Amino acid sequence: MTKLENKKMKIISPIKKNGFGVANWLTVVRLILMIPFIAIMSIVFTLQFKYKYDFHYEGALLKGNHPLWISLLYWINVSIFIIAMITDFVDGYYARKHKTESTFGKIFDPIADKVATTLMLMFLAILGFSYLPLLVLFIVRDILVDGSRVYAIRKNTTISANIWGKIKTIIVSLAIVALAFSAPWLINATKVIKDSNGNETTIADPVKLLYVNLPLIVGLIIAWVSGIIYMVKYLKGIKNELSEKEQNATQLFETIKASPTVEINIEVDKDLEPKKDTEEEKNKSNDEMLEKESKKTSDQIDFSKTEIFE
Repeated sequence: MTKLENKKMKIISPIKKNGFGVANWLTVVRLILMIPFIAIMSIVFTLQFKYKYDFHYEGALLKGNHPLWISLLYWINVSIFIIAMITDFVDGYYARKHKTESTFGKIFDPIADKVATTLMLMFLAILGFSYLPLLVLFIVRDILVDGSRVYAIRKNTTISANIWGKIKTIIVSLAIVALAFSAPWLINATKVIKDSNGNETTIADPVKLLYVNLPLIVGLIIAWVSGIIYMVKYLKGIKNELSEKEQNATQLFETIKASPTVEINIEVDKDLEPKKDTEEEKNKSNDEMLEKESKKTSDQIDFSKTEIFE
């Protein structure tokens, strides 16, 4: 085989696929990381609401009601979230650089991001480091955007990502990390309330709580702006597609209406047509049937041969 033939074989040979891909595996890892995150969050929830455990820092000192265990679990979950966000940026960069974007990544990568972000916001709200309405607004926004996206996909309409969505992802991720690191120090207990069992509950400083959540509030505003832009584009694309289909259907109807009609004459062979019986033939057949029935009856019973008439 000549060198020229070898070159042709290399050009013609199909490109080898890398299987599932590194980017997709990073997405799977991010989803798996959420399993211990949920387990730890459940333990912290139980410790805080059943046994009234809490913690905060005053300088380098750890303060609160049995703060050691709950603080340890807190920092484990913060570390898990940071690792999950790192895998998010790495898998996106790897997929774009090596051009290994796949259908799995397009579907599950945003799902993994939203699961991680929502769980971390829920975790911070449970500990009193963030506002529960912020979490609800983030969830409502994601439901509306994802619902619009799914509806657009069913109508074969695709919308490319805009710059607002990318800015929102970066700001919200950084705001959550900043809140997680600053809240235990900046949100100190300002008032202690005792319940009927003698358990003490601390209330965070509302002014400081607002300060540490300002970046997250900015991220929420940008998230809603990007979400509204997405939904408007989706609905506009669907409307344009429906109008195009309606125009095509109208043009097709006008074309059919303007085309000359074609007459089709079908001749049927007379021999193949079913024959209709006349009245005389019907009466004749009925008489023949009656004669046959009477003959059968006379053959079956001969009264002259019976004992009664002997």
